[in-house]
Amino acid sequence: MKLLSCMLLICAGLIAADPPKPQPKAPALLKVPADAVQVSPGLYRFSDKDGKVWLYRKTPFGVSRWLDDAQNPTQDSVSKQITATDAGDSVRFERVSPFGKTTWTKKKSELDETEKKIWERDQAKTAANRKAEKE
Repeated sequence: MKLLSCMLLICAGLIAADPPKPQPKAPALLKVPADAVQVSPGLYRFSDKDGKVWLYRKTPFGVSRWLDDAQNPTQDSVSKQITATDAGDSVRFERVSPFGKTTWTKKKSELDETEKKIWERDQAKTAANRKAEKE
């Protein structure tokens, strides 16, 4: 019993001798800047003091941020996989993904910048195809 109590006292002394370690600070939560411009629902664009353009997206897990690169090759390759067809006053978009075909429809007046580019690209393709068929 004496041995056990001696060991407890020694362990207590060792624990008490260690200074408390400072806990690392958690990173500050990311927030959408007040003067950011809303591009689409939940997506915001912001230019910082250095001239860099950032995109912010509100997600269920918080806000995510990435650099807006107009010449982003991955964005270009994704937009090449999307097709647009006329649906009267709307445009129907289709994209094949690993999980199957994704489709969505938007009014022509509500298209964002990327969707407008895709729509114009596909209009030019269909016009060229019609011209080739007539010849």
